[in-house]
Amino acid sequence: MLTNWTYKKRLSIIFRRTSFLREYRDLLGNLKETQPRYLRTNKHDLYTEYVYSIPLGKVLTESLEKAIVEAFDCVCRVKGAGGRLYVRIYKYLLPDKVDYRAVTEYSKSVSSNVKYSVPIGLSIDNFIFHDFDKIPHMTVAGATRQGKTVFLKQMITYLLENYPEHIRLYLIDLKGGLEFGRYADLKQTINVASNATETRQLLEEVQRNMIHDMKYYRERGYTNVVDTPIKRRTFVIVDEAAQLAPEPYMEQNEKEELGYCQATLSEITRIGGALGYRLIFATQYPTADTLPRQIKQNADAKVSFRLTTEVASRVALDEQGAEKLATPGRAIYRTIEAVEVQAPYISDKESEERLAKFNVKEGLQHDDTSRDEVPGPDDDDPFQT
Repeated sequence: MLTNWTYKKRLSIIFRRTSFLREYRDLLGNLKETQPRYLRTNKHDLYTEYVYSIPLGKVLTESLEKAIVEAFDCVCRVKGAGGRLYVRIYKYLLPDKVDYRAVTEYSKSVSSNVKYSVPIGLSIDNFIFHDFDKIPHMTVAGATRQGKTVFLKQMITYLLENYPEHIRLYLIDLKGGLEFGRYADLKQTINVASNATETRQLLEEVQRNMIHDMKYYRERGYTNVVDTPIKRRTFVIVDEAAQLAPEPYMEQNEKEELGYCQATLSEITRIGGALGYRLIFATQYPTADTLPRQIKQNADAKVSFRLTTEVASRVALDEQGAEKLATPGRAIYRTIEAVEVQAPYISDKESEERLAKFNVKEGLQHDDTSRDEVPGPDDDDPFQT
């Protein structure tokens, strides 16, 4: 492990080589350059942080950040804020595996008023959670066997374990239903689609619901679900979304069917968020065809596991980095800033055991109101429950 002096020495070299220097005049009035002004060192159990004043006229560039991060054989984070440069050097590395049980134990130990949140993973600082009422829609990318589908399963499990009375699921599993079919008999699952035709039928149902819900909101003067007493949230989760991209060789009716699916998913991101609809859109290889522009623009939360190229990373995250992830389950979570995490792992067996109590076939009485498409004009307000 390097000493604090060596850390500061290396930073001084990097500052000089990247011209991250401040100007001053000597006693003769000559303009010269010197190191940024060192302000202080903050010591923490997890890291040591060095704070510098950013020289006037200088900014934290991508090349400077990259040079600092790559200079050390440990996790390093660089941030510029309020005229200060913060270089945080961590004492520990992220683990290669995080058990789902660790997430549930952590969530029990912290008090939070945030509803409809799910664990994204363990960062070098702590567990990171995503708040679906704050950011309604999410895209997920990742190459085969890098953790994307397991990530979706742990999200489903966490949502149902923590908000069982208020969650409805529409699951689109374009692996032929092999992954999400296990959730078809849960009382919270409204529909599961396993191919393009079934997906169109499912999305037609979602679209009808949104139209009726919009009328319901308009009649009551509601504008956003988070400002109403409505507790229900409807999650539309798509795995292997690339299967919905039209191909040149397809018949016209197939192209129209897939075009409708992509258009409706885009509509969910545009207007569904205010009505309590949340889209999670996952694809193996993100391109302009497999990740439609409107979905990407309206999904302000982005998660990417390892991708094969820098281009794919930039499509998924708007920045490089996902192509460098080396461990299955390792991901980058990006909202305003990007954070590297190790996503929780849950096996199919554990997920099924945890959700068995919601299985209709296990004798649990089915709550019909949870599957009603929309409230009828003479019904009591189902959103109050």
